Amino acid sequence: MLNNIPKGLNAITRKVVIRHPNTFNCEFYRRNTNRIEPVVGERPTIGGMMVMSVDDEVDISWTMIGTGYALVADQFQPSTMMDRMDTNNGNGDEFRFLIESELEAFEGGFEPKKNDVFYVVLGDIQDEDAPRLAYEIIGVETTVNVPPYVPRYVCNRRDDLMPHIMMQP
Repeated sequence: MLNNIPKGLNAITRKVVIRHPNTFNCEFYRRNTNRIEPVVGERPTIGGMMVMSVDDEVDISWTMIGTGYALVADQFQPSTMMDRMDTNNGNGDEFRFLIESELEAFEGGFEPKKNDVFYVVLGDIQDEDAPRLAYEIIGVETTVNVPPYVPRYVCNRRDDLMPHIMMQP
């Protein structure tokens, strides 16, 4: 009975994110390790010790996991003013998004995870020449502390990933 509220919030959040006029179309990618070693659970091992995360790997590949929608969750955060007090230079460190997969989970959609990378497509998602901004999910937080949680994704800009992912078919 108590989980009816977050279930309803998740359903409402999905509809709002998909239909909001400021929502961006996105492409989502997940890292895969190419090294073939003994595996414990889902993570490979190095000399019997488990690899802590995909960040520890050198040989990785990217897999597109789907398309979806991202809505900026904290658009009006405080930002630092320039020395002359004539403009601000943005907060720029962390961005928070509400993210929804194009398809729902039972239809074959995906659930974003930490370390996933997504591209905000500025324009038509079918246009390969449309500008794209890269973000990496660095954390997941919630504002509703009752399961099933309503996730909000903390992201960093990752312009350094642009040529690596975009060159792959």
